[in-house]
Amino acid sequence: MKQRMLKTTLAAILTLAPAAAMADGMYLGAKAGLMATDANGFDDATNAGLVIGKDVLGVVLGEFAVEADYTTTIDEGTGNGINEWEIDTLGGYGVFRTAGPVYLKARAGVVRSDITVNGVSDSNTGAAGGLGLGLSLGLVQFELDYTQMEQDNDDVHFVSLTANF
Repeated sequence: MKQRMLKTTLAAILTLAPAAAMADGMYLGAKAGLMATDANGFDDATNAGLVIGKDVLGVVLGEFAVEADYTTTIDEGTGNGINEWEIDTLGGYGVFRTAGPVYLKARAGVVRSDITVNGVSDSNTGAAGGLGLGLSLGLVQFELDYTQMEQDNDDVHFVSLTANF
């Protein structure tokens, strides 16, 4: 499942990247950060991924955008001292960024996640939302985000740093 999700995401990005580079309001980004779960005894995993988005509506106070991201674990977390866990996420969001070079970000959407503990996988689709703080420097936007994703019994929290181009 992980291989299929990765291949599908990479194919979509490679297909859309040339259009994104030329289209007004499109952006591509890279993100990395810590994934934590509410499950007792589990340490953080480290995830990295890609972002693609498009600004769709500018208003006086800021801009609305649509955004998709994919992350995968690059450093597994541990649980109860013996379990290893990892998570892949694929999400779609509505995003609002306030105006200015230093801005606030809010987003809400849906995330599909595949969690694997000791080789046993479980998939889930649920609501997700988050808040962030951004800094626009020329053509690059740096964003520090917190996202909470609903899972079956335990929420997953993702604190990440993103660079959008």
